[in-house]
Amino acid sequence: MSSSNVFIVLALFGLLSCQPRREPTPEPKQYSVPAEVEPYVKAFREVAQTYGQTVPADNLIITFGQPNRADACAQCTLAAGQTPRITIKMEDLCWKNASNAEREALVFHELGHCWLKRDHRNDRLPNGAYASLMNPDDVSVYAVCRYPIGEPVCDKRSRRPYYLDELFNPAAPTPTWAR
Repeated sequence: MSSSNVFIVLALFGLLSCQPRREPTPEPKQYSVPAEVEPYVKAFREVAQTYGQTVPADNLIITFGQPNRADACAQCTLAAGQTPRITIKMEDLCWKNASNAEREALVFHELGHCWLKRDHRNDRLPNGAYASLMNPDDVSVYAVCRYPIGEPVCDKRSRRPYYLDELFNPAAPTPTWAR
């Protein structure tokens, strides 16, 4: 091949390789949430609104099934251009025997990932409680009565307001009950 032909081939290759990349076509918005989970999603939207945040009402898929992580009760899956998906494990401790507060906290935690783009937080408050509902281990942080190993810990004060404040405002001040 002559040097001019090599030049033409290289020039064509260069032009073709410089074509703009096409982004994958986003899938159409989808909304599919089990009836027993819908009240928690609706509550999340209402709370978000009180914090001046709007979240989509038409782009979410929630199913009962097995999350990718075997030790997780639920998991949010996000992919560019796709509908956020939450998978909730239907096991006794995860959903079947969970209290309403624990179910709400589980759904709020996952929507914190999917809609608020929050990551996990491991830090703790001065009293040792997790500082965020977005902690990776315990979404029952605002349950009134909790049963850790040993004696039950019953706190009649609701911790829910603080954890909701922190969910929508990660800079929320430390609550008085945690000092």
